[in-house]
Amino acid sequence: METFRSVVGHKRVISYLQESVRGGHVSHAYLLDGPDGVGKRLVAKIFAATLLCTEGGTEPCGSCLSCRQVDSGNQPDITWVTHEKSIITVGEIRQQLCNVVQVKPMAGPYRIFIVDEAERMNAEAQNALLKTLEEPPSYAVILLLTNNAESLLPTIRSRSVLLQMLPAPEDELVEWLMDREKLPDYRARLAAAYAGGSPGQALACARSEEFQKQRDAAVSMMKAVPTMREDRMSQLAKDFAGAKDGQETLLGLLLVWLRDVLAYKAIGPKARLMFAEDADSVAFHAEGLSYEDIMKLSGDIGTIRANRAVNVNMETAFWLYLLGMQNCFKDGK
Repeated sequence: METFRSVVGHKRVISYLQESVRGGHVSHAYLLDGPDGVGKRLVAKIFAATLLCTEGGTEPCGSCLSCRQVDSGNQPDITWVTHEKSIITVGEIRQQLCNVVQVKPMAGPYRIFIVDEAERMNAEAQNALLKTLEEPPSYAVILLLTNNAESLLPTIRSRSVLLQMLPAPEDELVEWLMDREKLPDYRARLAAAYAGGSPGQALACARSEEFQKQRDAAVSMMKAVPTMREDRMSQLAKDFAGAKDGQETLLGLLLVWLRDVLAYKAIGPKARLMFAEDADSVAFHAEGLSYEDIMKLSGDIGTIRANRAVNVNMETAFWLYLLGMQNCFKDGK
């Protein structure tokens, strides 16, 4: 099973949790706050397993009955609060947490409740949870996982230990991917850069054939942009608008490409590139684009992302983006 030693990043958070176990100062409520995919669920699961492990250490042993139950998802003293809709209702909080928290643990010293996506609790659900947090049983441990701690009531935050889950350092993430997935350096670096410090997203990218296809498509597009014909540009814009599920991935890859271009322009051939296999094309873009061009093109990707949420015509927006990039090359001559 997974242990704290296998987690990438979060050393401060892990150290705090292990010290609370070692010193016998386990809190009744913890608030794990961080971006989606950063590792909140994994850390919560390992912490819960550690608290219930019969070996009594600061890591789950992986061998005792409790650890085996955690690994199989059948530990009776751990409840993952689930919800069916886009919000977590008061009924779901009461049924799965508030109404059963008074039932003592079946075997271990703690009864643990994990509320994932806690930011989805509506006001009634939060108020119901607050009543439990005000007078929790001695054996209760509640782990709230959220990507927006500010969305929770101040009174819930004040009764919880806030643990900030920051994105993993890129170098650690690359090393982790290379070791776990046996990836070559350049593939691990691209997945890590695209994921922005999220181990979950980086792992998904590393394993995804579709991500690799999108990567190849992005490179092909960037190579062709300087001399691209108008009909080809129009077709690419049309394809982009029609592939809604792939838009975010492509935009993210283009942003990483521009990051490489900026690095090459500033450092030269010694720059550590995410698109290392296409260093010649990155160098060509670095020569043809000014620093101002690169920063503007990067900012324009942010604008396209924002416009997706307000139903702007994506075909026109992407066509203008490609045309703007091509004009940057023409202006540089």
